[in-house]
Amino acid sequence: MKKSIISLSLIVFVSLIVTSCKNDLTVLAPGKEVVSVYGILNPNEPLQSIRINKVFATTGDANAAAQDEKIINFDANELVVTLERYNTGSTTPQLTTVGNSFKKEIVLTETVVTTADGAFSNQQRIWQTTDKLFHTGEYKLVIKKASDLNTTIASAQTVVIDSVSTSSGGASPNPFYYINGTVTPMHGGVFPFPISDPADKPKYINYDVFTVTQFIKFKSTPNAKTYEVVMRFHYVDSLIGGATSNEYVDYNFDSQQSAALVGGELFLSFKFVTNDFYTNVAREIAKKPTVNIKNRKSDYMEYIVNAGTENLFTFLQVNAPSSTIAQDKPYYSNITGGVGIFACRSTSIVTKDLWSNFVDKIACNPSTFPLLFCDYSGKPRASTCP
Repeated sequence: MKKSIISLSLIVFVSLIVTSCKNDLTVLAPGKEVVSVYGILNPNEPLQSIRINKVFATTGDANAAAQDEKIINFDANELVVTLERYNTGSTTPQLTTVGNSFKKEIVLTETVVTTADGAFSNQQRIWQTTDKLFHTGEYKLVIKKASDLNTTIASAQTVVIDSVSTSSGGASPNPFYYINGTVTPMHGGVFPFPISDPADKPKYINYDVFTVTQFIKFKSTPNAKTYEVVMRFHYVDSLIGGATSNEYVDYNFDSQQSAALVGGELFLSFKFVTNDFYTNVAREIAKKPTVNIKNRKSDYMEYIVNAGTENLFTFLQVNAPSSTIAQDKPYYSNITGGVGIFACRSTSIVTKDLWSNFVDKIACNPSTFPLLFCDYSGKPRASTCP
């Protein structure tokens, strides 16, 4: 992994780059072109996307140059971008695509996408593949000019990480306990209905005691350093006139890091006091339009864990916005022959239905009571609950 000090002026890189006020890029001669890469593989997703731009120093207006798509993008069909796969520590190419017994190279397809307006042109050329990636080994990104396929102009390699596993704990209401099991189905499965047997309670999510501290537990996955968790509450808006709208709000936790990269570490640091869930729901729904709402129905809970490799963690840490007035700051890159990041993350998702008492408390909690949530019987509550 390479670390260098760069005075930032015009690094046409994706959203995680900080530009300083200085108008020079001391490591480059004016007009000299270097490849800039932003690629985060995710074996849990059906589409992989890698953005590749030009980095250079300009003697003109850097802001104007950044808005010129012809300056920041390579020409159509100018690059050939491929992925290779290796076992860790090996130089022998392995199969690259799940379900294909002979493919040892993925050739990515280029396209132009429109991004949100910002400091750089919203017309960005990216390279994509729908080939299903393996959850093990390492992937190598290789970039060549179509006019010279014998020369690699930039490359990078990253380890692949799998989804997080579950923690142990019997029948505890841990949302990741059944992530790989079939004992209890997730949301949409065959749950007991109506809810009546207390023995079924662990099969549901229940945050009905406002003062209890809740934990979202899981075990770390090998080679992953940083973890982010989102608890997503899904609900249905019933509108005056008969229409319905499926909605959700997120409860975002601060990212946490594993102590080691071997995997199997039990995370207990993603926690919250139950009442904070209710106040977060009220706060986030207040940000949404609330026209013609007749009532609301609590639907289900979704838990999302994103894990990232160590190189991704380092990239995010080094390139975080500076809290000082210094114009020069360290810059991290793991791209040979260029700048940027090529890393991996994984996504794990568990969905769980809600215990009847929990649905009732959403309807009557002082924070969510004004939002017209129905209780488990399907009716709004007349007053708040203690």
